[in-house]
Amino acid sequence: MLLTIFLTLMFCILATAAMAVFLVMIPKFGATHFGAPSDIQEMVKEMPDQPRWKNILGTVLFILIAFCIIGLFIWGGWDAVRTDMNFWQTFLRFVIMLEVYKLYDIVFFDYFMLTKMHFIEKLYPSLKGAKGLDSFGFNAKSQISKIIIVPLISAAFAAICVYVF
Repeated sequence: MLLTIFLTLMFCILATAAMAVFLVMIPKFGATHFGAPSDIQEMVKEMPDQPRWKNILGTVLFILIAFCIIGLFIWGGWDAVRTDMNFWQTFLRFVIMLEVYKLYDIVFFDYFMLTKMHFIEKLYPSLKGAKGLDSFGFNAKSQISKIIIVPLISAAFAAICVYVF
């Protein structure tokens, strides 16, 4: 269980790093491809482009972070196989990792950073006044669908770990 808690914590930290890369290094890509409110997506299109080196560095950093996140899941699966965890124990590990992350995403990114702290407005003053910055729940359908699909993904990961390896 300690490893599951550690992996979940690392997943949240890496997701925060990915969000920082999006916001600072590649904001246009991050806003258009990772669920910013529609009015913010339109406003970001009008922002000046980042220097090319910044886009390249941001992309490389994001790819490294993505590989680290994949590594966390591989580590969790490898440990499940190594310690002979059964399907339900492995399933629970992945459900905890994914659902805690989703809760963190909703509470920290969507509620706290976006609507309460107005972090994006402070980083990019040109976005001041965007209605999406005050609309907690702007992506509720997307969030609910992800919460529902997590057990299916977790079951698939657990089945691979337990029955294939």
